[in-house]
Amino acid sequence: MPYPIFLTISTRSSRAGIPSSDASPACCSSAFDRKKKPRKRRVSSIVPLLWISLAALSLRFADADTRAVIAVIKSREAEPYDIAVNSLRRSLKENGIQAQFEDVLLPEEGQRRDERLAGIRKKNPQLIVTLGSAATEHTAKSIKDTPVLFCMVLNPQASGFVRSMSASGNNLTGASLDIPPQVQFEAIRALVPQARKIGVIYNPQETETVVQQARKTARDMGLELIAVPVPTPDKVPDALRALDKTVDALWSVADGTAFSSASMEFIFLHTLRNKLPFMGLSPAFVKAGALLALAVDYQEVGAQCGALANRILAGESPSALPVLTPQKVVLHVNLKTAETLGLRIAPDRLKGAVLVR
Repeated sequence: MPYPIFLTISTRSSRAGIPSSDASPACCSSAFDRKKKPRKRRVSSIVPLLWISLAALSLRFADADTRAVIAVIKSREAEPYDIAVNSLRRSLKENGIQAQFEDVLLPEEGQRRDERLAGIRKKNPQLIVTLGSAATEHTAKSIKDTPVLFCMVLNPQASGFVRSMSASGNNLTGASLDIPPQVQFEAIRALVPQARKIGVIYNPQETETVVQQARKTARDMGLELIAVPVPTPDKVPDALRALDKTVDALWSVADGTAFSSASMEFIFLHTLRNKLPFMGLSPAFVKAGALLALAVDYQEVGAQCGALANRILAGESPSALPVLTPQKVVLHVNLKTAETLGLRIAPDRLKGAVLVR
């Protein structure tokens, strides 16, 4: 950032270290001396300009030296990533932090990926920002001595990135995409007021921590969460049948076994045929037939990462900073599914929602 420069420059050439015409006695002046005087005046006028140029140049170098070097690592290109990281950059700029960003796309091949991460370490960045779970996982395994700020990540605790959501205990922290279970259960209850028992299928090896925390939240809200484990995708149909006639709604978690591409078609058909309200993971689920889902604001997630980045660059340790969760969510509702399920949803419950017809 260029800085305004205010310099007071003396017009007396003696201040510039160049003898003026006053330094020689008048009696010793000659035609030759008089001819050289204009040249001396031109030299004296150039020197202050050189001072200004050198001062400006030194400020530019000083400015460059004080910029924070931030590496931004992702494993793939995605528009939500761009939205989040642009919001993070704006947050830093608004807080007066000048940063030099190094954008890195990690290769899929292991050796090339390790070499790329080693190259990042050599640049000695003040902060590393990771976008998505894959980039976070690879970075966390390779880099232990640099603050790592993850963004656009689901289930950071269940994934092993942090010890707890309140304090990571390592060099990582970040802003997750995890909408608190309480907010999700409130959304279910708003559209399905009679819901008391909520079912979920999950793989204990993937999302045991998430389900246990959600079970406690449900109990505190006067609800009951009934969880059926599915160790492999082929067990999904039996698990859903076990929940029939038992639960009032089906909840989903970011579990690659329970809600895989292989099982999703059966889940949509089963919940519609059995008139079971299904809360999906994203708006894409609602378009495919789920009754509802909550979506996060990617700009807000990026701004949360920006707030954490400000604190880390100011000297705070990531290990003591809590993982942030979305504060702003948008409800998506499939009205055709609601009609199929025989639900009559009060208009005030749909205020501000994105409706799929």
